[in-house]
Amino acid sequence: MNRPILHLCFIAAVALCPRAQAQPVLAVYDDALANGFQDWSWVAPASDLDLAATSPVHTGSHAIRFRAHSWQGLSFVRPGQPIDTAQWPELRLWVRGGAGGEQLLLTVQTGAVIHAQAGLDAFILAGGVGAGVWRQAVVRFDQPPLSYAGSFERINLVDASGRPPGDPQLVHVDEVVLHGASGPDPIFAHGFEGAGPPPAGGLQITRDVAIDGLTGDRFQWLDASGLPRSAVLAHNTGATAPGGSRGGELRELRYRTAQGERIVRAPPTAAGGFGYVVAHPTNGAACTGGGDSSSLGHFRTGQFQRVFEGRHHAILRFTQAYPRYCTRQPPAAQHDLPVTIDWLIANGRDHPLWSVTFDLSGVAVDRLEDDARAPYGELLFDGAATPGAHSQIAGVGWGDRYRFVTTTAPLSLNSHWTWNQPNTVPYVRLWTTTVDATMGTVASQTITQQDAGGYWATNRWNTTSADGNGCTVALGGFDHRLPCNFNWPFQSVNYSLNPALPDQGTNSTRLAWGSNFGFLGMASYPTHGYLGTASGWPRKSYSTHVVLGAHSADPVGAQVGQVEVVQTLTLGASVGTVVASGPSGVGDPSPRTYTPAGYDPVYGALRFNAAANQLSASIAVGAGTLRHPLLLIGDWNGGLPTTLRLNGQTLIRDLDWLPSPDQAGQRLWITLRRNLVGPVNSIELVP
Repeated sequence: MNRPILHLCFIAAVALCPRAQAQPVLAVYDDALANGFQDWSWVAPASDLDLAATSPVHTGSHAIRFRAHSWQGLSFVRPGQPIDTAQWPELRLWVRGGAGGEQLLLTVQTGAVIHAQAGLDAFILAGGVGAGVWRQAVVRFDQPPLSYAGSFERINLVDASGRPPGDPQLVHVDEVVLHGASGPDPIFAHGFEGAGPPPAGGLQITRDVAIDGLTGDRFQWLDASGLPRSAVLAHNTGATAPGGSRGGELRELRYRTAQGERIVRAPPTAAGGFGYVVAHPTNGAACTGGGDSSSLGHFRTGQFQRVFEGRHHAILRFTQAYPRYCTRQPPAAQHDLPVTIDWLIANGRDHPLWSVTFDLSGVAVDRLEDDARAPYGELLFDGAATPGAHSQIAGVGWGDRYRFVTTTAPLSLNSHWTWNQPNTVPYVRLWTTTVDATMGTVASQTITQQDAGGYWATNRWNTTSADGNGCTVALGGFDHRLPCNFNWPFQSVNYSLNPALPDQGTNSTRLAWGSNFGFLGMASYPTHGYLGTASGWPRKSYSTHVVLGAHSADPVGAQVGQVEVVQTLTLGASVGTVVASGPSGVGDPSPRTYTPAGYDPVYGALRFNAAANQLSASIAVGAGTLRHPLLLIGDWNGGLPTTLRLNGQTLIRDLDWLPSPDQAGQRLWITLRRNLVGPVNSIELVP
């Protein structure tokens, strides 16, 4: 099993050769130490380390068994033969825990100098060392949290538990391999092995995992910083979670912070989970006795479909019939609206994209006059284990035509606020400061392109709380600084704050969207702010980014900024074409014109069509920085491409650009792991 630096074999005997690597490899340990690496581990007693353990192993016949305690460490050294991160930018290894959650510190070193170090958990896509299960760690030296470029001679895995000798943590390690910076072996291009070997650091999908009494699919990817994230989307086909949810939603999301992994879970409440639909009628004058006028969509079963599962991209779809019980006028009747929801996961990007279509074509026009508050739900976004343990909400913010933000903490109905900065991209967010955490949703379009936000507090646009209370008895509410709870343009914790106790806070995590009544069902309804009209029939579609992260990093603001940057783009193509229009939604095939040309807001992607499986395109950025753009290339039947050039430079596949061919859809998804600025950004794609 020992790997030499290069694999060489005759073409005629290729069937007998080992599976080719997408990059050259330099084995550190593979059944035994290899390629001049020596064991310099500091472990006592010697029996706590076995470099030739026969069970368990990941591959081959041997693995490393390490009883880790007292800050002892594994150490692999090539004395006098430094490893250059420019030549070998990536380290991969497999690790297995005894009890799970074992803590190891990865360091790279030369002599007595430690160049960089970070907890191994930061590189494990599945969320840390697992109990009795092998998990891969993928380490990019030049990316956070190591952020090291240079050379080293020594790789260490150090016990970080601080446990004494009598209470060690048991870990097993296998296949410690450095990966080089060259491109793929051309022998394996053009579909020689179909889509090619699964890339390290690629999207990992685990089907049918258990979550809160439901079954779901787990998606594990690397975010824009190269750190692991995972999301569990629960199926909606019959099981029931605590609180009554039937699924079709996000139940768990994991990501990395400076303090370690944060696990965001759905609380066991009626509203627990995120990403289901909720709508409210304008009144209850003509309602059936059959249910709640604003029923939670996740109380209904439906179906799910794995629309696409690629190397780096995936789409999971939920469909259901969402009941509406109230009509504008008698006779009262129940109408079940077909709803389609897509979740798009893109490796190399931070946040899932949530897209919805409400199909009202089976209901007579102007029969319903409903709003839409989806995506809707509750997640314990500070990582708390229970609803009661969740931090107090420190603040709330949203953006409609102006940006609203509370300026005093903790949040209460008497918090001070400003609502006086112009805004273009709709969003809503909550945050905590006891734990540095935030959650929000951000539209994929501007408010003039897709109406968002609702209700009647727009008279306070371009004002602050210094101009007077946002709610008064005269307005039909109570006297306090924040707008009345029925006037927030995007629902969040407004109904969890007690108007009779305006100085009292909340730890509720409710977060939702908002729109004016008539958004669903009316041939013409007033847009937010009563600045125009739009149609709410026969279908209504929109998309939002679901954002979680550290509040101090302002990930919601960053995502708003990216949608703003998109508006400045000019796309062109000399080989292939820019796609000018496409479907209006995930469940709506009617065409829409893209603005700007080539930007598909349904999936937040830049769209081109290839010509003979080639593309020569340009992306001009008018203002700001476009970070890790998502490309969707149609008319593609060339399988897994081998070469992409950015401004003439050939990038490394599966590191610098992340492709996912969709043979059934004849399209190619690409996350470009580069930031684009200025008017000249040329992309050449060779099949």
